[in-house]
Amino acid sequence: VCKPKKEGGIGLRRSSDCNKAAVMKLIWDLLSEKPSLWVKWSKAEILRGNSFWQMERKQGLSVTWKAILRIRSCVSANLVYSVGPNSSWSLWFDPWLHSTSLVDRLGTRAIYDTGLPREATLSEVIQDSNWSWPSHVWQFLCPFGCGQGETVDHLFFDCAFTKAVWSKVMKMNNCQLPTSWNWNHTAAWAVEHTVGKHFSLWMRRAGQAASVYHCWRERNNRI
Repeated sequence: VCKPKKEGGIGLRRSSDCNKAAVMKLIWDLLSEKPSLWVKWSKAEILRGNSFWQMERKQGLSVTWKAILRIRSCVSANLVYSVGPNSSWSLWFDPWLHSTSLVDRLGTRAIYDTGLPREATLSEVIQDSNWSWPSHVWQFLCPFGCGQGETVDHLFFDCAFTKAVWSKVMKMNNCQLPTSWNWNHTAAWAVEHTVGKHFSLWMRRAGQAASVYHCWRERNNRI
């Protein structure tokens, strides 16, 4: 009976679909901060300043709120975020990045590392479809304190900090550090000296990949 008439039914809507749509409407009212008594009460008594997306399921919640949290993931998978100058979407807690929040993907440590407040919104870091990070993020000097300009080649190979990392990794793998060492030379060297199934070649590949990864991560932790 719930199928369309052209498929032999009588076009009645399923009660489960109607209930799901009604619950989704409540979620949308909450996210869009609709000026209703229920939204005001929910924000004051249920959320209490916390993010809707990070709220944990508790035994004492009402049937309505249990239903809301049950379909929360379905709602996040179908949201499309539009960032305007007055948007209040949370940078950290709203699932705007491929249906996932930055906190779920990076952890709460990322909030401290960036120096941005927990209450930061998307509109504070995205303006006119471009990133607008704090000025200290965009400093062009090498973050390892050598005073040189930051380029890919300098960051990974010329800086004293990263060069020391490379020297130890190369020594552990019985390789000599070339006098001329940059990104292109690294790729060429890897093709020539790390391809194969022998354990020593595998160690060279692992050492090279780990060095690039951790040097880049340490760089990001310092800015």
